Amino acid sequence: MRRLNLILLLVALCFLFAMLKKIGWSDSATYIRQVGYYAPLILVPYGIGTLLGALAWRLLLTGKDPAPTLWSLCLLRLGGESLNQLTPTASLGGEPFKALRLHANGIPWQEAAASLIIQKGLLVLSLVLYISVSIALVPLVLSSGTLRLSGLLLGVGVLGGLGVAFIVVQRSNPCSLLVRMLKRCGLSPALFAGREADLDSLDELLAGFYHAHPGRVLASFILNFLGWVLQSVEVYLIFYLIGHPLGWEKALCLDGLAMLFTALGFMIPVSLGVQDGGNVLLSLGFGLGATIGAAFSIIRRVREAFWLALGLVVVARER
Repeated sequence: MRRLNLILLLVALCFLFAMLKKIGWSDSATYIRQVGYYAPLILVPYGIGTLLGALAWRLLLTGKDPAPTLWSLCLLRLGGESLNQLTPTASLGGEPFKALRLHANGIPWQEAAASLIIQKGLLVLSLVLYISVSIALVPLVLSSGTLRLSGLLLGVGVLGGLGVAFIVVQRSNPCSLLVRMLKRCGLSPALFAGREADLDSLDELLAGFYHAHPGRVLASFILNFLGWVLQSVEVYLIFYLIGHPLGWEKALCLDGLAMLFTALGFMIPVSLGVQDGGNVLLSLGFGLGATIGAAFSIIRRVREAFWLALGLVVVARER
């Protein structure tokens, strides 16, 4: 898996370099320079989205012990997401980090793991809803035929199917099933040795959580969805600052479709190349031009780099 990720990353780097060279570095830089001293504003929506995501996560920690503070969960989320995006682990490299830090802070590991698994499923389903809303807006903000929706609908269908399957599996004793499958294959990882009872307890937490806490699940889902919506505010800000303002509907539509490309590139660290190519293609489809699309993508990458770097600082501090 790691080798495949690295090969895909190398291919994506070559594609990205060729794409930006063809579009023209200097033309894109002209738009980027227009942001000027207002650049810190672009960091705000993601920061608020991180706060909402931490609050959504906190709702899923229902143990008797005091839950971690919202601030500590924000920091753990930043650190975990940095590992998710920067390591060749298909966007899962940061989840063990989050679970271990929660456990170190007094949360039972079963509860920590269950909260992360449930949160991941809700995050994917809320993203599917966000992308679906964006696709529904396409006929309203664009002339017919500008974008072909069949491929986009297929992509959101695949993503939605994976999200639903992930939720269903959570309620089907996944840990016990995994242990039995490994034993039948003659494998018995040391990680699972003597922990069958603990894994059964985790299965019970996962299976019963949706029935026992439907209100928390719904609230967490809504907060995750609002976190995605905030990214459209970021798109609105970027295009406003580079001198090509978009309406709110078009900004939401553009961002939701861009998230589809990002999600489909989950196997590549930071979805390099896939996300950027998607931004340029969507800019062309929206009649904005490739140069503006490249500038938009680069500005988003700079914002992304800031928060990823901050997340790595959190990881280094927590080690």
